[in-house]
Amino acid sequence: MTLFGDRIFTIRLQLRRIEIQDVGLLAGWSHDEATYGPYLTPERHNAEQLRRQVQGGALWMDRNKTFLVELREGLPIGTMHYWVRPEAPATAVIAVRIACAGERNKGYGTEAQKYLVLFLFNRLNIQQVEMYTDINNAAQQRCLSKLGFELIQAQPYSDQQVQRVGYLYRLSRSRFANEPVYQHHYA
Repeated sequence: MTLFGDRIFTIRLQLRRIEIQDVGLLAGWSHDEATYGPYLTPERHNAEQLRRQVQGGALWMDRNKTFLVELREGLPIGTMHYWVRPEAPATAVIAVRIACAGERNKGYGTEAQKYLVLFLFNRLNIQQVEMYTDINNAAQQRCLSKLGFELIQAQPYSDQQVQRVGYLYRLSRSRFANEPVYQHHYA
C-alpha cells in the first residue's frame, strides 16, 4: 500500500478523496438502480447537496472518509467509505460499492477493502473493523471470508427505508496480524 496525502494506491486501483468535479458522477450513480445492484437501495442524492458536502469537508474528516475508487488509469468505478464508531472509537466500519456493473466480479472490491483494512490497522491504530452485508450477497461474504473477517450475527436493518436482513462481519487486530492475505502486498 502506498499512501500519498489523500490517496491510497493499490496494485490496480487508487482510492482518492472525492473532489468537486466528481459531484455529477456521484449524483448520477446515486439515482441509478444498476449502480447499487440487488443488495443496496439507491440513495438519490442531489448534486447541490453533494457539492455542499464536498466543499464543507463532510466526506473527508479525520475519522470518517469517503473515497472514489478508480482504476489506476483514472476510470472511476465506485466508492468506499469508512467511519469510526463514536460509541466505540477503536472500531471502524467500512462500506464498498463497485458502481460500474461491468467492473464487478474482477476482484476490485476485494482489493479496495484489503488496502483500506491495512490503512485502518496500520495508520489509525484501529482495534477492529466491521462490515455489514445483505444476507443474500454471497460474493461479498466470500470476499470477507478471504480477508479474514468472521461472521458475528445476522440482524435486520433499514436501507433507505427498505427493510433487509444482513450479516455483521468483524476482523480483530489479532486476527488481522495473523492473516496471510495482509502479510504480502505490493503497490
